[in-house]
Amino acid sequence: MEIYLIRHTIPKIEKGVCYGFSDLELADSYNEELQTLSEKMLQLLHKKKSKNKEQKELLIYTSPLQRCSILAKDLKTALKDYFHSIIKTDKNLKEMNFGDWELQKWSDIKEKELKKWTDNFVTAFTPNGESFENLHERVTHFWQTNIKSEKGKIAFIICHGGVIRSILCHALEIPLYKAFSISIDYGSICKLKVFETHTQVEFTNR
Repeated sequence: MEIYLIRHTIPKIEKGVCYGFSDLELADSYNEELQTLSEKMLQLLHKKKSKNKEQKELLIYTSPLQRCSILAKDLKTALKDYFHSIIKTDKNLKEMNFGDWELQKWSDIKEKELKKWTDNFVTAFTPNGESFENLHERVTHFWQTNIKSEKGKIAFIICHGGVIRSILCHALEIPLYKAFSISIDYGSICKLKVFETHTQVEFTNR
């Protein structure tokens, strides 16, 4: 099974603001970013187009937050000549819940609270939020429930930076505390292949 992890495009929010669960709108540059991302996906999937023009099935899993769900619908439209796409929304693909810190400037968060979290973000909870370990548990549940080693199947997972890092940690058995050593840009793509015995990462952050 081929899996494409796609991070959403730039959200409409001031730089330096903490956000995760918040349902942000898309930046004014969205249409341009969508065009670029669509072209990249068409290049990556061009060989998948059947010679007899029979459409293959594409599974599109998406976070319910609009910065992902809108992208899922638009990519489905962009690939309609190549695939019959099915969109499945899953709340386990939402970004980390920062609780009381949501939509606060990082610089306005109390230094003592922030240090307590950054020193051990894997297991430390944000106030009324969750830890990265919590996110990883729900993301792993999504993966184990939905992703199988089915030959010829192709799936997109349109989600968030934290979720993609969590999936890569799970696939490669990387300790969670190293998750943010992996760069995941807005609108970037990672490709995985799922086999019965293991998961192979072909590329990241393309």
